[in-house]
Amino acid sequence: MINRLRADPVIRKHYQFWFYSYPTGYPFAYSAAILREELDGVEKQFPKLQPMVVIGHSMGGCISRLLLTDSGDQLWMKIFGRPPDEVPLSPKTREYFREELFFRHRPEIGRVIFIASPLRGSNMATGMIGGLATLLIREPTLSSQASQEMLRATNIREEELRPKRRANSVDSLSPRSRFLNALNTIPMTPGVPYHTIIGDRGRGDSPNSSDGVVPYWSSHMDRAKSEDIVPSGHSAHQNPQAIEDVLRILKSHAK
Repeated sequence: MINRLRADPVIRKHYQFWFYSYPTGYPFAYSAAILREELDGVEKQFPKLQPMVVIGHSMGGCISRLLLTDSGDQLWMKIFGRPPDEVPLSPKTREYFREELFFRHRPEIGRVIFIASPLRGSNMATGMIGGLATLLIREPTLSSQASQEMLRATNIREEELRPKRRANSVDSLSPRSRFLNALNTIPMTPGVPYHTIIGDRGRGDSPNSSDGVVPYWSSHMDRAKSEDIVPSGHSAHQNPQAIEDVLRILKSHAK
């Protein structure tokens, strides 16, 4: 996709490409917290930047969704049921969860494109493949410690948190995830358009389709500015039709 976008003279004239890579072992809420810190630094260094267009594939789309969200205390209260100062957590763990669960939308974001994004989770995260992926993921020590403290501080069932595997990026995409379910009760900030590109493996069976990893119901957003169903598996960002749609959106945004 990037080579195709950079080859277009209109895109080269109006856009500069930046990339954010996130560790696979982190819950996506924590990766989003790190991204917010990085964007704070960008804002200080380049205060007059034009609004960004964010393109997120797969879990990157879930991270991008948080950039359009004002959490208030809703996520914290859904998970812990008590204000932060009343939850028995160590100072380090309390700050870890504060960074994950309290945030405002990013005003520098002007548009978002979600590609094959499991915005409502994926059952694969709870199945055999999800379990295998979790075994292969190396989890950060702080996340592991925080997961254990959360289990002690809440009434979350042991099987829901899965402390034997602990909460990482794969677990955070389970449709049973408290965080994900709470997040999907919070609307994205109005006024920022977003688009979805969804693979159906060429079967033409939407809305019952899947890209093999993410089902249509998880990627579909009722208020999306546009939705493009492409004949692709989960690697929809490599699909020619999807790339042309991204080109269209970027050119329209640049006008």
